[in-house]
Amino acid sequence: MSHNHCIRVSLDLKDTNIYFDSIFCEEKMIKGVRSKIYSGTLTYKPLACPCCGIKNENYSIVKNGFISSRIKWLSVAHYPTYLSLKKQRFLCRKCHTSFIAESLEIDKHCFIANRVKQSIGMELSDAISLKDLSKRHFVSTTTISRILNLFGKELSNKFTDLPQHLCFDEFTSVKNNQGKYSFIYSDSLSHKIIDILPDNKRITLEKHFSKYPLKVRNKVATIVVDMNAGNFKLANKLFPNASVVIDRFHLVQLISRSLNITRIRTMNKFKTSNLNDLKNYRKLKRYWKLFLKDSNELNYKDYRYQRLFKNILPETDIMDYLLSLSKELSETYGLYQNLLYCSKNNDFEAFSDLLLLSHELISEPMKTSIRTLKKHLPRINNTFKFPFSNGPLEGTINKIKLIKRIAYGYRNFQNYKYRILLSFQGK
Repeated sequence: MSHNHCIRVSLDLKDTNIYFDSIFCEEKMIKGVRSKIYSGTLTYKPLACPCCGIKNENYSIVKNGFISSRIKWLSVAHYPTYLSLKKQRFLCRKCHTSFIAESLEIDKHCFIANRVKQSIGMELSDAISLKDLSKRHFVSTTTISRILNLFGKELSNKFTDLPQHLCFDEFTSVKNNQGKYSFIYSDSLSHKIIDILPDNKRITLEKHFSKYPLKVRNKVATIVVDMNAGNFKLANKLFPNASVVIDRFHLVQLISRSLNITRIRTMNKFKTSNLNDLKNYRKLKRYWKLFLKDSNELNYKDYRYQRLFKNILPETDIMDYLLSLSKELSETYGLYQNLLYCSKNNDFEAFSDLLLLSHELISEPMKTSIRTLKKHLPRINNTFKFPFSNGPLEGTINKIKLIKRIAYGYRNFQNYKYRILLSFQGK
C-alpha cells in the first residue's frame, strides 16, 4: 500500500489525483499559530479544453507549470491544518488559453476545503455559538456566516407542498424585527418545521400562504392554533377545508389563570392587621400549587408536618381548609376541576354543558374565561375530536430560545432563521 493512499485515508481525501512527496508533513507558524502543513501535487491528464472544447489528442493540451495555493483542511490533533497544493497548469495550443487542474475536494477560486464546510454545516445544528464554532475550525466568524447562508438557502421553502396537518405558533426573535413576534409553522405528525416568518401580521401571513397553490392549501385537513383570533380568520380564508383546532394546553391555561387570579384576590383580602387573617394570607400564598393541581392527584395518604398549620396534615385536608375561607373561591375551584376532568377524558358534551350552566357564584375572571370558551365551542369540539396539539412545536420553540441565548441574541433575522432550520434538519 503506497504512502499516498495512507495519507488520503488519514485526511479523508477522496481525490486520487492528489499526490504527496516522501516528506509530506511539517509544522509551521501561520498567523502566529503553530499549524500542520501537508504538501501535495494535483495533476492529471485533461480530457478536453474547458474553453474551446477541443479533445486532448496529439499534444493539443500540454502541461504549463504549477500554481501553489494553501487550502484550509480539517484540523488534525486540534492543530490548524492546511493542504499546500501545487495545482497543475495546462495550455491549450488551439485557443492559446491556460487553465488550472480542479478537484472535487475544493471549489474553484476557493481556499477552504469542502470537507471543512460540511463539518461546519453539521455542527451548525448543535447548540453552539458562531464564535466558538469559528475557534474550533480556525476560521473567521464571517466564514461561518457565509457557510450558514450557503446551507440555509438549500433548506428554503419551495412552496410546492403542504402536509395535511399543521401547527401555528409565535415566538420572540430578533430585536430589530418588524413585529414583536415571529411566526412559525410545522407538520403536526412529523413535527418538521416548514417555514419561519419575520412577523405574525395578518398581511404578511396572507401574502406568504398565498404563494402556495389553492390545490395544495385545499389538502390541509387540520390547523392547531392558540386562542389568537387572527389565526382563526387566516385559517378560514386561506385553508377552506381545514378544521381549526385550539391547542388543549391553552384551554387549560385560560381557566387555570382565572383560578389563580381568584386565589390572589381572595388572599389579598386577608392582608390585614388581624393576626388570624395574616395566617390565612400566608397559607393561601404558600399552597398555590395545590389549587392548580388535579384534585384526583392530591395526596390523601401521606401525613406530613405543615409549618403554617402547626399540625400533621395531608394535601386534601389543606385544600378543604383553604376552600372553606371563601365561597367564591370554592365555586371557582369546583368549576375548574370539572372542566379539567372533561378535558382529560375528551368529554366534549360534559364540557359544553358545564359552560352553558349558570355560574353565579364564581369569580369575574372565571366568568370572562367561560364567555371566551363559549365563543370558541365549535373549535373546542375539534380539540376533543383530533389528537393533535402544539406541544412538539412548543418544545421546538424552547430549543430556538436556547440557540438565541447561547449566541447572545441575533441581529439578522435571516441568519437566525437559517440557524433554526439547520438545527432541526432531519429531526
